[in-house]
Amino acid sequence: MNLLTLYKKESSISGNLVLTMALISGTFQGLILGIITNAASAGTKDSWYIKYLFMFAISFAIAVIGKRHALTESTRIAEVVISKIRVRIADKIRDSELLFLENIGKSEIYTLITQNTNLISESVVVIINACQSGIVLIFCLFYLGYLSKLAFFTTVIAISAGIFSFILHQKEIDSELRETTLKETKFFELLYNTLDGFKELKMNRKKSDDYFGFLKIVADETEKLKVRTGFRFVTEIMFSQVFFYTLLAIIVFLLPKFDYISGSILIKVTTAVLFIIGPANMVVSAIPLISRANIAVENIYSLEKRLDEASKPYKVETPIPVRKITSFETIDFENLNFSYLDANNTPLFTLGPLNLSVKQGETIFIVGGNGSGKSSLMKLLAGLYYPASGNIILDGSTQINKITYPAYRELFSVIFGDFHLFDKLYGLDDIDEEQVFQLLKVMQLDKKTEFIDRGFTNINLSTGQRKRLAMIVALLEKRPICLFDEWAADQDPIFREFFYTTLLQQMKKDGKTVIAVSHDDRYFKFADRIIKMEYGKFVEVL
Repeated sequence: MNLLTLYKKESSISGNLVLTMALISGTFQGLILGIITNAASAGTKDSWYIKYLFMFAISFAIAVIGKRHALTESTRIAEVVISKIRVRIADKIRDSELLFLENIGKSEIYTLITQNTNLISESVVVIINACQSGIVLIFCLFYLGYLSKLAFFTTVIAISAGIFSFILHQKEIDSELRETTLKETKFFELLYNTLDGFKELKMNRKKSDDYFGFLKIVADETEKLKVRTGFRFVTEIMFSQVFFYTLLAIIVFLLPKFDYISGSILIKVTTAVLFIIGPANMVVSAIPLISRANIAVENIYSLEKRLDEASKPYKVETPIPVRKITSFETIDFENLNFSYLDANNTPLFTLGPLNLSVKQGETIFIVGGNGSGKSSLMKLLAGLYYPASGNIILDGSTQINKITYPAYRELFSVIFGDFHLFDKLYGLDDIDEEQVFQLLKVMQLDKKTEFIDRGFTNINLSTGQRKRLAMIVALLEKRPICLFDEWAADQDPIFREFFYTTLLQQMKKDGKTVIAVSHDDRYFKFADRIIKMEYGKFVEVL
């Protein structure tokens, strides 16, 4: 996969006009060579002087206008393509599965999308310049052929040898570029973790130094790879410089020995070769960026393929209408099993077999030690993880499967331990602003943030305050089941008590079903049932 394939596949805008304008611009830029050399030979005769000046002005104007149009239009096409790809991948990310995203990591996805699309965007102008320079180069070769067939064949053979030499090393260069991309992605992942784990690193100097040492090793390895690849490109560029000046020396000093060329023709041939050097260097200088852009295209399509493959087992091939599930009487979990797998599909941790019946309006507390599987259970119950085996039965008759999972998830409002708080109330219609203001007041957040234009003015709050804001959003969603993963853990004693004695009781009165992970044994009396977990299994139900 390369840039040309990308634009053919993704662009709905024809690039024919861009190519035409680049061709016209390159052709007239090449004509300038002939005009200048002939004008120089003609001397200062008024009639010829004015004629060549007029031709130069017209050719120059057409070359500039054509190049400007080619560059602006190609930039527009490139940005349309990049926007299309970014939006499509964002859509696939939101439709992908949680387990896949947890395995691949947010930093890798973010780096692949941003770094690679930016590289493609930056390459457009350079590529169009290189294409136009290539056209100028071809025109100059034809002009050279018109002046001297021997000079023409000498130049063509020399350029062909240079191209062959480049192609010979291109596979090796591409391989190093791929390796560099992988290593650089690893570095950005470590940098992301430095920001994400700043508090932990700040609190432990030895841990911070050890982590930074590893980051520096990856940075040094990345540096060596980039320097090595850069040296290869520098060698290619320097080779082209030496190559063309050697060619110039051959034409000026050796060619007249084998073929009679008059002084005036030799001057024109020399001028043509000198004129070739600029466009040729432009083409050679563009090669590194084009190579990197081609690798970027590969990376983007590779990510998209991984997203497609991860989602494929759960996709519904034909659109089947599914009734909206807004309420329930019972949900039964029958022999549910789920496992985290390593790269060789070996189970690392297994949840199940689990059997559980949840009735509408119940309050259930899930308890257990760290690593017992409580958070994994919550994701399984909410439909974010698919069971490896077992069934989820709604109201005694409807089996939840890949067709009904999207509707099943609409039953739940969830606040996980690693929850994300959006600044706007997306997906909520007909918001009762008075209710929002009242909830902000109840949660003692009315002095911390305001609700304006369907969003909160400030979400940079403490963890406990952000959880209270997330609770407001959950209540506004008005869904029948609420899942809370240790919501009260980050609250002060007053709000912890408020959660158990007031909020949960109000939810029960409103007919909501609450399943909450909790360690607050002094409040267990407010639960209808308490389920204890150990090693991924239910060991006690009270």
